[in-house]
Amino acid sequence: MISIAMATYNGSTFIQQQINSILSQSYSDFELIICDDCSTDNTWNLLNEFASKDSRIHCYQNEKNLGCKKNFEKVISLCSRQYIALADQDDEWTPNHLEYLFNEIEDYQIICGQASIIDENNNLTTKTLNDLNFVDFIPNQSIEKAYRIFFNSNIYQGASMLIQRDFLKYALPIPEDVKFHDAWFAALASCFNEKGLKSIHKIITKHRRHSTNTSKPLTWEKKFSFYYRRCPKLVDRITMAENIKKRLPHLPQKTKLLLNNIFTYYQRRQNKFGRIINFFFRLRHYKLVYTTKNKLYFEL
Repeated sequence: MISIAMATYNGSTFIQQQINSILSQSYSDFELIICDDCSTDNTWNLLNEFASKDSRIHCYQNEKNLGCKKNFEKVISLCSRQYIALADQDDEWTPNHLEYLFNEIEDYQIICGQASIIDENNNLTTKTLNDLNFVDFIPNQSIEKAYRIFFNSNIYQGASMLIQRDFLKYALPIPEDVKFHDAWFAALASCFNEKGLKSIHKIITKHRRHSTNTSKPLTWEKKFSFYYRRCPKLVDRITMAENIKKRLPHLPQKTKLLLNNIFTYYQRRQNKFGRIINFFFRLRHYKLVYTTKNKLYFEL
C-alpha cells in the first residue's frame, strides 16, 4: 500500500539508524525506494548491504548530483504504491509512524504528523519541531494553513508526510524556482480543496538537528521588527502561487482570493509604503500567519 521515498547524500553517519527504524515499523506493507545522489562516503555501500537483506528495499544511484529537491522528485517518481511517505536520511521514525499516517489520512491529499527533536548523540530534547518554529496553533481548514506557508514559513515537514499518489499528477514536476519540495507540496495541498492538507498532533518522527541539516531551525531574536522582516523569498512564493493557478482547475473563490493576495502582497514589498500595508495585513491575519494564539512575536 505504501512506498517510502528516501533521498540520500553522504548520510552514512545516521542512515543505519533511520533505515532500522523504518524496517521496524508496525505497518509492514511497504517498499522502501532509495535514490542516492552520488555520495562520496560509505552511504552507497550501506544501502546495498541493507537491500541484500530485505527485499522491500530498492536502491538507485544518480549518474550525476541532482541536489536535494531534484533527488526527492526523482525518488518519488520511482514509487509505485497508492501512498508515498517521505523519509529523510538522518531522522528516526517512531514505531507507529506509518500506521498513524495511514489510519488518519482518509480522503486528504496529504497528512502530516509532528516531530520531536534529537541531537547528534541521539539525546531526545524537550522541544518539538513546532516549538522551534514558534507554533502553538494549527488551523483546521486547508486554505487557512496556506497563510503561514505563503506569508511566513513552511511548518509541514516532508519527513512526516504521507501523500496520495493521485496528488502527484498535480505536484510533479516541482517548479524550478521553488527551493524546498515539502513547502511546495504543503502549499499546493492547502489550496487543493477542503480535503487538501491535514495535520495531526501525534509525534511520529524524531527529527535530528545537526550541523549539516539542509534546513535550519528558526532561531530568531525576539524583536517583532526582525520577525516581520523575515519573509519567504519573492520568487519562491510567487512561483508557487502561479503554478497552483495553472495546475489546479476550478479553484474555489476563497482560494482565488488568497492567491491574488499573494501576488499583491509581494508586489507591495518593493516599496516602503507597500511594506507598511503588508505589516497591517499580517496583523489582521496574525493567528494564521504566525500559527500562534499568543503574542510571543511582540515580546522583547
